[in-house]
Amino acid sequence: MKSLDDFLGKVSEGDCLEIMAEMPDNCIDMVLTDLPYGTTQNPWDISIDLQKLWKQYRRLLKPNGIVILTAHGRFTGELIMSNPGWYKYKLVWIKSKAPNFLQAKRQPLKKHEDILVFYPGSPVYHPQMTTGKPYGARTRSTTKSGCYGPYGNKENANNGARYPIDVIFLELDDWIYFKTAECEGKAVHPSQKPVALGQYLIRTYSNPGAVVLDNACGSGTFPVAAIREGRQFIAIEQNKNIFYLKDQPLDLISYCRARFAQEQVIYQQSIQNHE
Repeated sequence: MKSLDDFLGKVSEGDCLEIMAEMPDNCIDMVLTDLPYGTTQNPWDISIDLQKLWKQYRRLLKPNGIVILTAHGRFTGELIMSNPGWYKYKLVWIKSKAPNFLQAKRQPLKKHEDILVFYPGSPVYHPQMTTGKPYGARTRSTTKSGCYGPYGNKENANNGARYPIDVIFLELDDWIYFKTAECEGKAVHPSQKPVALGQYLIRTYSNPGAVVLDNACGSGTFPVAAIREGRQFIAIEQNKNIFYLKDQPLDLISYCRARFAQEQVIYQQSIQNHE
């Protein structure tokens, strides 16, 4: 067993189950990762044994920690049923660009991905408010029934603030919209997620200084999001069978290390500028 400092702020190369087994108990505030879905014929898209994965998540997660996993289609169901006791709800990310054009004449283009939320206790939750049209006071009638028991008259006024909903898009007042990764610059991984999406989730479900684990970090999107939001991160990547182009293998470990170092410099400079 190694110490937490052996992993903080670093990307480890290898099998995530083996690497997580070396980490100390109850050291993670938030798991945020884009696991391989196992739904394509890509050589990198091989599912991780979910029962073994949950064994490590249970051991590593703090009592009030949270696990956020992206998914789609059949893999969504597999993830939910792999730990139904912890599963609480899902968010839906509406993407700016729909892939799956080879199947366009056979099925709808896949415009969304699921974001599954799991936790065992009472996790951190900071709702990211949006802005809508203010409305005046309203009065509810006294009732003896209701989803949450009896309640009496109550006057409400709203200044336009809106609680977030479970669809992440921003064409309506209460939707939050994040473009796909290539809109932020060169995307080097086939399933790369946007940093802005990771930042939103990290702000919502963790406190500053929290430890965020991404055990399938790919090109490092979610650890970058953690850096930008003032969180600590632990990254793991198997680094096998990844090609930027068909004949150009990509070393994700070297790529992530350079990317993280650059982001750390930018973050430290931003802190100094605000002092």
